[in-house]
Amino acid sequence: MELSTVKACLELTGGPAFAIQRGTVAFSLPAAQELGILVGETIHSLLPDAVLPESGEGTLESEVVLAERLWTLRAAEAEDWVLCTLRPGQSQTPPPNESTLLYVAGSIRQALQDLFVAIDGAGDTVGIEGPQNAALAMRSVYRLRRTAGDLELFSRLRSGKYSLNRQRLALVSETDRFCRETAELLESANLHLQWKLPETELNAVLDWSLNACLLRELLVNAAAHAADRQLRLELSRVGTGRICFSIQNQASGVPQDNPFHRYAAQERTDLEGGVGLGLSMVSQGAAFQGGTFLLSTDAEGKTTALLTLPLGAQTDDSSRSPIQFPETEPDYGLTAFSPILPPQVYSPENL
Repeated sequence: MELSTVKACLELTGGPAFAIQRGTVAFSLPAAQELGILVGETIHSLLPDAVLPESGEGTLESEVVLAERLWTLRAAEAEDWVLCTLRPGQSQTPPPNESTLLYVAGSIRQALQDLFVAIDGAGDTVGIEGPQNAALAMRSVYRLRRTAGDLELFSRLRSGKYSLNRQRLALVSETDRFCRETAELLESANLHLQWKLPETELNAVLDWSLNACLLRELLVNAAAHAADRQLRLELSRVGTGRICFSIQNQASGVPQDNPFHRYAAQERTDLEGGVGLGLSMVSQGAAFQGGTFLLSTDAEGKTTALLTLPLGAQTDDSSRSPIQFPETEPDYGLTAFSPILPPQVYSPENL
């Protein structure tokens, strides 16, 4: 088969594709080159888990990791060539579904119910209950603002329209500042955050606004299920090119094997609020950056969320993202943690 024929066949796939001769990449489309599949490289140095067909085996598929993502490699024998195509692999977490929408609806309905209760009470009471109703109403407004922001961010991540804004930062110092501000907020809900960071500074290239948002989502979820009111955050380095944020809490009740799957499949029939998109958004945000998100519970009921992210090599040209996280606003933390903070925090004189 001539190279021109091979090229024409691969271009029909419309995705990352390449051709192998005698175990070496002989041709690669631009989409595959962007993933690191370069002409002259041996396939097993690039994709050690790849399964290629021997003579007469036809077409084979295998799961491979490339550019820090999971892919399905489809390899077909064609005379003295092996034609390969790549498609995104199956996610390790379930996709958003009707249960996810019910979580969002539950959050909105609970916030509205609290708002109506506060408004109704404001018309019937005077004196000390007036400020209490005002605080309850303000917290509902913050919760609605939070849910709207989550919906927009989730949509942009899921559709691929979010523009990463990776900038160089001193990650240990930035995380320490984040933890101190968060711990102060959580104290108002009788929640205690401990954190452990590397002893030496780590210069990293990350979209900190996005990842701080994901960390807040994980902390809200952990706080909502922390039986002892204790939360723990740890930052560690994984190899030379990745970092890992670990968030732990002691869950109440009987430990279950797949808490994320339980979350994604659980029916919502009441107004118990939940945290909206929560874990689904974290999963999308991690995958969008080439990272991973895992959630597990051990036999003692300790739940651990692991957010692993690649360290970028270059900063992004854009100085701002389409989604703006108003981290400089003094009340941004009040919006992010509104599902778990008590109403009195939102009393008008405290805002």
